[in-house]
Amino acid sequence: MSMLTVFFTAVLVIGVVLWSAARSDQVTRDRQFQTVSDAITLGLQKIPFDQESVAYWDDAVLNVRKAFDVKWVDVNLGVWMYDYFKHDRVYILNAQDRVLYAMADGKQVALTTDRPNNLVGALATEVRGKIEAGSSEKREGGKVNIPRTEDLGFIEGRPAAVSVMPLMPHSKEVSQERGSESLIVSVRFLDRSFLSDMADAYLLEGVRFSRTNDLSDEEQAYPLKSKSGAVIGNVVWMPKLPGARILSEVLPVLAAGLFVIGIAVSLLVRSLRRTYTELMTSEAQARHLASHDTLTGLPNRAFFNDRLEEALIEVKGGREQIALMFLDLDRFKQVNDTLGHAAGDALIRELAAHLSATLRPGDALARMGGDEFAIVMRNIQDRREIDALCMDIVAAVSKPFEVLGGQATVGISIGVAIAPDVGVDRSELARKADIALYQAKKNGRRRYQFFTEEMGESAQKRRTLEAELRRAIENENELEVVYQPLYSAERLGISGVEALVRWHHPRLGSVSPVVFVALAEECGLIDKLGDWVLRQACKAASAWSVETVAVNISSVQLRQPDFAERVLHILSETGMAPSRLEIEITESTLLDGSESSARALKILRAAGIRVALDDFGTGNSSLSYLMKLEVDRVKIDRSFVRHLGESSQSYSIVQAIVTMAHAVGVPVTAEGVETRDQQEFLTRIGCNHLQGYLLSPPLSALRLVEIFGGRKGRTGGEPSAAVA
Repeated sequence: MSMLTVFFTAVLVIGVVLWSAARSDQVTRDRQFQTVSDAITLGLQKIPFDQESVAYWDDAVLNVRKAFDVKWVDVNLGVWMYDYFKHDRVYILNAQDRVLYAMADGKQVALTTDRPNNLVGALATEVRGKIEAGSSEKREGGKVNIPRTEDLGFIEGRPAAVSVMPLMPHSKEVSQERGSESLIVSVRFLDRSFLSDMADAYLLEGVRFSRTNDLSDEEQAYPLKSKSGAVIGNVVWMPKLPGARILSEVLPVLAAGLFVIGIAVSLLVRSLRRTYTELMTSEAQARHLASHDTLTGLPNRAFFNDRLEEALIEVKGGREQIALMFLDLDRFKQVNDTLGHAAGDALIRELAAHLSATLRPGDALARMGGDEFAIVMRNIQDRREIDALCMDIVAAVSKPFEVLGGQATVGISIGVAIAPDVGVDRSELARKADIALYQAKKNGRRRYQFFTEEMGESAQKRRTLEAELRRAIENENELEVVYQPLYSAERLGISGVEALVRWHHPRLGSVSPVVFVALAEECGLIDKLGDWVLRQACKAASAWSVETVAVNISSVQLRQPDFAERVLHILSETGMAPSRLEIEITESTLLDGSESSARALKILRAAGIRVALDDFGTGNSSLSYLMKLEVDRVKIDRSFVRHLGESSQSYSIVQAIVTMAHAVGVPVTAEGVETRDQQEFLTRIGCNHLQGYLLSPPLSALRLVEIFGGRKGRTGGEPSAAVA
């Protein structure tokens, strides 16, 4: 009876294993089918969005419609689409749907006919119908996208995605009569590079295109359908099926084990074995949780340190060379702020998978906490191996991540320390990798940096300077706030001042604000420093007859949850009216997407505080930004003013900024005015205010007391560098 029980148990277990393997294979097939479906859908959706970047453009309309500039079209509408977006073919059609230009594989090609392909012609007719129905006017009203149409079919005998849309002006400065639009046609072949890119991105094997259903038993296919529903072919790949592999490895062992257990053990022994197995599994899970990160499943800091110690034993014995790499995400906080912490967790999981797939066998990867990771590369034969891995990681992480239905773009910085070259002590090696990581971030992020002894000396100097800055902020005896006057361009009277902080170091002399303000941001001192500067400026200016006092605010300050409340408290404490305070922020600060920054600006503006956009022209400046961002002043960056008189381009840029700002009713201030010619030009083109050493350098509070003391109740005066 017991043998019969064992037999049926064995049959049941083997049946469950077979069913589980088959089910696992089916789940894998379904998951990969969905992955391929999503990848193809995203790839096809990307084509018209790529196209729109050049179709919605004044220059495109002018260079195609009025005087067809074939060289300009080739560079900006043809080769550009191939180089940057991998569009294989681009055609430009005139208003009668005649082919004016053709690009193939990144080069202009001669036209053999001026009639488009049947598929292209049908899509062009469809777009014309949408334009005739008024789609272009809706676009100009901001309601829908540029009229467009896409379909799948065959071009030159190859499967292709074709997208057609009109060239349309993005501003009202260029008019476009309905029916006169030229069309841009983009073709992306759905074989070769399209499939290889998809295979690399989603780790697919054996990807190919087939016009028929000629699949082997191991292959899987996804049908490509045109808009009419006709199947033009299939994307075929070789799915990785774990079930069959598991069966081949596990089934013989399982069958033999069941047979032995059925003969050798009793019900009691099996019960004890079950209990023992459960205890062992629980213990293994506990050990795993203690040494691994719960979010990614990667080893944690403690486990990683053990692996590093093991590797260093081999290094000390002269048997190998290793590289310790510290990795830190760039802009990860903005992902949490804009998309939420759930999206941030999803991004960390995706990144962990990317990094794991990039490593060589034998390398160790761990999550050290937050957005920090670490890698140990072992058995290094050549430094080029480290370069290759770092470049692969930086390139992979720079691509957008799809997380929770949204898209997140980050970067990664890497610091590398090689043992035994820079030491074999674990703590010292980690310290040097961390210094190299800091240097990589300092040099612009999205890069990797090897540790050098010069970096160590620089890090020591930075730590010393940080301690001295902390002391200076606490004691306040080395810091000074000076004020550079702001002049009305028409009457050259002082209309405001800008507060600037100076550090008079007892050993180093005058330390540049570029150095110590950035240091304060990095080491968490910027809030104390910023509050001190604001308080000093408000105290001093509350007694002056000046319209506004401007104080520079960094993005780090603005993102603090209590920033707005601290500013209002300082105003109340010093008795200065909010309407006289102007905070200066940069474009990147204003557009960083942080909820806390947006909240702070809303509160401050509601209280009457003015906002100035500093260094305008050096970031993503555009009329659309000025229209949707509430600012009270635009300050032209001194780099443009400095070159006035040296190049005609500088005149044009400055004139364009003034015109753009005035178009939306925002006054303009020019910084860095140093010559009379600059002053006269800026005044002539309508600049509202001027600031620079020609009119006055930054002045001490005592000097301004002398200036304003003689003209209580009015503004004006011409303090110059000679009298300051």
